Amino acid sequence: MKTIIFLLILAGAWYHFYYIGTMPNSGSNTTVDAGPFQSNVAPKKFEFKEVTLTEKASYSVTAKVLSAERYYFDRHSKISTMDVVIGWYNLSDESILDQIEFSQSDRQYQWHAPTQVLSEQEIVSTSSNIHLIPANDEIAQQLKQLKIGQIIYLNGVLVDVDNPLGWHWKTSLKRTDTGKNASEILYLTEFEIVE
Repeated sequence: MKTIIFLLILAGAWYHFYYIGTMPNSGSNTTVDAGPFQSNVAPKKFEFKEVTLTEKASYSVTAKVLSAERYYFDRHSKISTMDVVIGWYNLSDESILDQIEFSQSDRQYQWHAPTQVLSEQEIVSTSSNIHLIPANDEIAQQLKQLKIGQIIYLNGVLVDVDNPLGWHWKTSLKRTDTGKNASEILYLTEFEIVE
């Protein structure tokens, strides 16, 4: 009996802290027909939760949530507890997304497609893994409503992160890079669920 209670508590804790819902597939082939808007800015620095953020570029995007993951125990989680993988153009078309599987681990994302519905180059250039840094508690609360499959709007500034303990976290500024340092780090000042 104690084992069952422990497992129920464990399941409840996982649901509370890690579960992210998924929207039902509507079968829609409506797509987001624009990619991110990005513009370089002067590299201004400011302090945020015991780290220094350096602004690199303004960034806004309307896109479909392809995957999302919460983090609580890595060194970045003090400022960023959620990563989202987003897609636009063909990667917002549900008939295409039915044929591609996205997953996340260790602050990176992976994809698998049994059939070559899109080229690797197109998938890389029309999707992005974003480390979200909510600018305030209100936005952090709004992010709890996020579900995989939604169309969302993100607006803020891409930043590099410097920690006084000596670690650094650099944002990507390109759409075509891959690997460990290919993610955007977004200081999020505006969040909206569009659909």
